[in-house]
Amino acid sequence: NGFTITMNELEDNILYKLATAEGDITEDVALIEGLEETKRISNDIEHQSVLAKQTQADIIVTSEKYRTVANRSSLLFFFMNDLAKVHTYYRFSLAAFQQVFFRAIDLVSSKNNGAGSTSGGDADEDDEDDGEITVTSNSASNDDGVPLTSEQLTVRCECLKDSITMTLFNYIRRGLFEADKLTVATLLTLKILVNDGRLEANESEYLVHSKTSVDPGNMGPLQEWLPESAWAKIKCLQGLPCFNRLGDDMQTDSDEWSDWFDVENVENAQLPGTYDKDLTPFQKLILFRALRPDRLVYSLSSFIGDTMGKEYISQKPFDMKATFEETNSKTPIFFVLFAGVDPTPWVENLGREMGISLENKRFVNISMGQGQEAPAEAILKRYAKEGGWVMLQNCHLMSSWVPKLERLLEIVSEGAHEDFRCFLSAEPPPMASMRNMPESLMQSCIKVANEAPSNIQSNLIRAWDNFSQDTIDSCAKPTEMKACLFSLCWFHAVVSERNRFGPQGWSRKYSFNTGDLTICANVLRSYLDANDEVPWDDLRYIFGEIMYGGHITDAWDRRTCSTYLKVYQDPALLSSRTGVELAPGFKSPSPNDMDYSDYIKYVEECMPPESPALFGLHANAEIKALAQRTDSLFFNIIGMGLGGAGGSDNDISSTNNEDGGSSGSRASGNGLVSDTMKDLLARLPPEFELVALGIKAKPLLQGPDGPYLVVALQECSRMNALLAEMRRSLEDLDKGLKGQLNMTQEMEDLANALRLNQWPGRDPFSRCRWQQLAWPSNKSLSSQFQDLLARVEQLKEWTSAFKTPSCLWISGLFNPMSYLTALRQIVSRKCGKPLDKMTIETHVTNIYDPEKAKEMEAIDGAFIHGMYLEGGRWPRGEEAGDPFDVAGTPCAGSLVESAPKELLSEMPVIFVKVVPQDEEERGDDIYQCPVYYTSMRGPTYLFPASLRTSSCLTPEQAVLRGTAMILSDD
Repeated sequence: NGFTITMNELEDNILYKLATAEGDITEDVALIEGLEETKRISNDIEHQSVLAKQTQADIIVTSEKYRTVANRSSLLFFFMNDLAKVHTYYRFSLAAFQQVFFRAIDLVSSKNNGAGSTSGGDADEDDEDDGEITVTSNSASNDDGVPLTSEQLTVRCECLKDSITMTLFNYIRRGLFEADKLTVATLLTLKILVNDGRLEANESEYLVHSKTSVDPGNMGPLQEWLPESAWAKIKCLQGLPCFNRLGDDMQTDSDEWSDWFDVENVENAQLPGTYDKDLTPFQKLILFRALRPDRLVYSLSSFIGDTMGKEYISQKPFDMKATFEETNSKTPIFFVLFAGVDPTPWVENLGREMGISLENKRFVNISMGQGQEAPAEAILKRYAKEGGWVMLQNCHLMSSWVPKLERLLEIVSEGAHEDFRCFLSAEPPPMASMRNMPESLMQSCIKVANEAPSNIQSNLIRAWDNFSQDTIDSCAKPTEMKACLFSLCWFHAVVSERNRFGPQGWSRKYSFNTGDLTICANVLRSYLDANDEVPWDDLRYIFGEIMYGGHITDAWDRRTCSTYLKVYQDPALLSSRTGVELAPGFKSPSPNDMDYSDYIKYVEECMPPESPALFGLHANAEIKALAQRTDSLFFNIIGMGLGGAGGSDNDISSTNNEDGGSSGSRASGNGLVSDTMKDLLARLPPEFELVALGIKAKPLLQGPDGPYLVVALQECSRMNALLAEMRRSLEDLDKGLKGQLNMTQEMEDLANALRLNQWPGRDPFSRCRWQQLAWPSNKSLSSQFQDLLARVEQLKEWTSAFKTPSCLWISGLFNPMSYLTALRQIVSRKCGKPLDKMTIETHVTNIYDPEKAKEMEAIDGAFIHGMYLEGGRWPRGEEAGDPFDVAGTPCAGSLVESAPKELLSEMPVIFVKVVPQDEEERGDDIYQCPVYYTSMRGPTYLFPASLRTSSCLTPEQAVLRGTAMILSDD
């Protein structure tokens, strides 16, 4: 441009001189000299233009070589930006990304990578007051100014990509919860592999979505050991060329596959046949996802470590000093508070090293609460001018004030003293989608989420550390105090860590804390001092019903808590010979031979390896917890619009162009939504004619089966409400996609659910009403729709002649309790006794086919089926023992341990018998088993079932295993 402007100016000057020349121009010496100078300048410009064009071409070539770095950087920025969909704390700004980006470039330059000449220029950070960073770099030459060769530049680009990726991941990972670290690492790995063309998009889709076949067909010999859900996934996997004969091969080599399936660490075992050498590491992940999802967490970790590097899985211990070095007066540090974690010592110890402490009045620590707003604001303004550190703790308690804090930090950071720092802390909100801190504040902070180790040994030692030898010596009975206090600490560690087994651990989440433990210890000392003998019953009641029980809102969870205390707080604690078996292979030590420090050594040396048995749970509980973790991991990934079926603009399965953009569009996503919507509408059954059914049922309502007819009509009414809402919303969405209606939030939520194969409305923030009108379920959309069709068929059969099914699929009712109440009502009328004096007993028959039960008569009761047992198993055949008769119905068996890897055991037909309350079967061998609608338990509780037990699994053991019956196989 400069050359062109100069040439235009010279041409204009020549024309002007020629136009204004007087006389003979050949005698005008000045004009002739000017023309010669212009010609010389023109020749120089032409020569320089040739060089400039060559330089420009070289720059374009060099820029193209850096395009892969730009592509990776673009991918990383949008990846970081999307993390807010996982948790509201995971918010980052463009300014934060820029700082991390340039720091990563600095790291490459400082290491002088790439054959000693690929370091490029130095990156200088300028103009910090404006929050901007300027980088001056001669990226196409080394430190000596020698141009880089093509090979050296390629190496440098690879180094830059690796450095930027690792630096950004470490920056993000420091603020992630432990539960989300593998999710984020997996997400990043999938995006990079697909973006770089190292992974097929359809393979990533199979891994993320783990699709199932609607009609998987006959399992053949596999039905002896393979779950039906796994077979449906195997048949769907055959859509991939590498698995096109998997189903047939498994049926042919059933025994070999069965042996592989039963291996505990299946990720380290050799696959049957030629699959071990034919499949890539990623394709093996797809297979594990279908057959052994409980081991996918470990397999994913190994895959990410091998693909991206071990540092993406193994994290160094938190370094407060290194984190501080990344801050400035404008960047606060935000600590996420967890149980057993206190960031105060980290800040105080670092401050002392740097000459900042409470003693020299350059550090102030304020625990936020009512009335602390004004002092916090005053000290922030003061230290921003004078220099100093301010730590504001428990900011989550001041939700109405933190927006003001956010604005105040913006103001005081302008021109703040270079030694000014602000540290914040808060507990995370109860749900990941909830927000308790301002968005812009979270974007500007450096986040630190350093959770305490979550294993029972760490919890036990941490609990014991709350006391000392002085605590024991202060009691009038130090021996009893030691024994009971150690057992209490074990109890605290167990109940606190049992949460990780999900609903089978506790059906609802509870936040047991150190305060519960210390108060119980004070109560223990007081009661020991005040009594000659240890008041075991009083202590169990206070600990289990008042202190820890005060947190518990579920009656069955309170029973679990009391059972633990019944085992742990026992007189055998004081015995030097027997002791109490706190867990298999771990007895309480003799208090006569131990002092305070000896207990810690005992735990460190004698504690068995971590396992569900330490909690009284079966090994299957860990399998289920790991499988649920896998499902949660990929659910979060799908929720971010990734995995292929989403069809979103940032879909990892979309083909990325060289500019880092995605050629995938919403068209593919809308196509999937449209196809799913049309399929559902085509298969959606018509609604019931309630008026006609009412007329038909009216003469029968006064008969003996009247209560059953009321249940049938209520079920039809509820089914009609669901079917009508489904049809209306699907038709509205169809019109919205065609442009005939404006798209509403309800339509968007419905389309998103169809895209994710999720039952609409299950998301608590969704505006769809399907879940409100449906029954509780954890199933996918396709599976739950199949359930809906089966429920409609049962209601059609029931209402065709209003004959109650002889053996009812109780899981197919919206309200199973209404049927059981109707059963009690019919029998109470028959017996002439009040309804509130009647109850139900459940007897497990030796009938496994519901059709056979229809040939029998249920005296004073009814047959039901469709129930599953979790945390136990009901034996069949010879294992069930000799049958016995209950009101003419053959029954057999008792509760036994679960079979390995069998998370849900299908129950035989159950005989529900109505009896007067005073005749109800009771005994020490009867386990009151809670029945839930889904494995989510908690709010889906229905009624207690009475199950016989034996020495194989006592009622006490069943309680600790979380044994329950479930109406849905999920």
